[in-house]
Amino acid sequence: MATKNIVVVGAGYSGVFTARKLAKRLKGTDYQIVLVDRHSFFTYMTELHEVATKRVEPKHIQLDLRTLFVRQPNVKIVTANLEGVDKDAKIVKTSEGDIAYEKLVLATGGTTNTFGTPGVEEYGFTLWSFEEAVKLRAHIEKVIREGAMELDPAKREAKLRIAVVGSGFTGVELAGELIEQRRELAEANNLDESEIKIDVIEAAPTILNMLANRKLADKGEQYMINHGINLRKSAGVVEVKESAAVLKDGTEVPTETLVWTAGVKAKEQGSLWGLEQGPAGRFMADDYSRAKGEEDIYVVGDVAAYQEPARTVADNPRSGWTPQTVEGGESAANTAVPNIVYDLTGKGSRKAFKGHYQGYAVSIGAHYTVGIAEQFGSMKFGKNGIPLTGFFANMFKHVINLYFFTQITSGYHIFHYMMDEFFRTPNGRTPFFGWTSRMGNVLWSLPLRIVVGILWIQAGAALNGGVGVLASLVGWLITFGLFTSLASFVAFVTGLVMLIAGQSVAGSAILMTFASLALMNGAGRTVGLDYWVVPFLEKSLGRSLYGKHESRYNDLKK
Repeated sequence: MATKNIVVVGAGYSGVFTARKLAKRLKGTDYQIVLVDRHSFFTYMTELHEVATKRVEPKHIQLDLRTLFVRQPNVKIVTANLEGVDKDAKIVKTSEGDIAYEKLVLATGGTTNTFGTPGVEEYGFTLWSFEEAVKLRAHIEKVIREGAMELDPAKREAKLRIAVVGSGFTGVELAGELIEQRRELAEANNLDESEIKIDVIEAAPTILNMLANRKLADKGEQYMINHGINLRKSAGVVEVKESAAVLKDGTEVPTETLVWTAGVKAKEQGSLWGLEQGPAGRFMADDYSRAKGEEDIYVVGDVAAYQEPARTVADNPRSGWTPQTVEGGESAANTAVPNIVYDLTGKGSRKAFKGHYQGYAVSIGAHYTVGIAEQFGSMKFGKNGIPLTGFFANMFKHVINLYFFTQITSGYHIFHYMMDEFFRTPNGRTPFFGWTSRMGNVLWSLPLRIVVGILWIQAGAALNGGVGVLASLVGWLITFGLFTSLASFVAFVTGLVMLIAGQSVAGSAILMTFASLALMNGAGRTVGLDYWVVPFLEKSLGRSLYGKHESRYNDLKK
């Protein structure tokens, strides 16, 4: 059976979501999906600001592509640069060779729009890729350390001031994380926290201008002001120098760390492919998420521009465009996939684009968020949604993230997202101010582990039947630190059952039960067999379940 290719270019959220949906819909046919990207991993773009400010580790937002598609053999992964598209020959040109296609999905994403401002590329930083986040992360630590040791007042001020240009979602979320990182940077470099300045520079007279609910924007602004952010509104940047940002009124803001988040555009190479372009160079899409005027090319995600009739306001040409958000990309992918399947197999019917938006949330650090809950599933919350602030908005954002993870990945990565956001995050940078975070040394639970293990062994000897065997087993496992978390959980449940059943009400039984719960903290990793066994199982089971991770893929040459 001859194999025909549906090529998806770009392994961002929209590209991965499209590839997974197509793989499921076309399973058992002679079509295969070829996913092309210059990385061997997917980057969860909405969390780049957390990596840049050292709230989470870079691996937290990286998902290996083999892991995502290991259960879908009709998806072939190619790690390569895109070099061109030949529409007449229906070929995608890549650094790994030409790939013929029946249908092409462009999900190449966007990049920072500097609007031609001099000096941004030479002296500024951007935050639109994994590499940029890692680069900024290293720079912030380096320049603050240099500033702490600098004796020249002017040079010291420039090193200790961070300027964020743009007050959209990315700019405000980055500034919010910097509020909390500033405390850590000050402590690490013997500085007073007030010495590290954070400026947000916005050309418009207001911030968070994509928020229709201005009360939410005002609350976000007040939170930033209350936490020491210097907001410079109606202050566009006209030039970036090595150690300063020049504003349109001639003011120079001293800084060696200027982060440009003021706009998004399609990548420049798109203009070479002969596709109709719209705002910011994005590819114009028709009602079915095809590139306008094309039968075999679809566009999804940040690279696509579509003006939704239901959201367009008369006499306002800027209204109604699909937002460059995860939900906008998901809506386009959900349109493109059934239309591609219909084109190729005749199954189903054509589907016109319809935006589906659960809501949005803008986090200003780990502890404060503003957002709108628009709907849950198909249930809408009124015309304008429910405004949320503070803790509940924060939880809403995590629910949104977890929902998106369920669309593209497994329970394994969802578990690690929860661990990294709530339980492994240092310095109190969680929604619960660090109360849920475990960053301590499990060495101190070693004596408790051994005592509790021995008590369970003794309890097992005193009990009859299966309960006695179970108690003895968990006792030995806890004592030797083997599968300690699982054994401790079983011991905790067993103890609760015994207490409820009235089999034992002694103080030792209560201690054994709740001490077992405490030992679920990974206590077997210190002077225990879990030190070797758990990493081995994670590695071996990980490979068998999700495949071997590689730095580059080319499944077409296997």
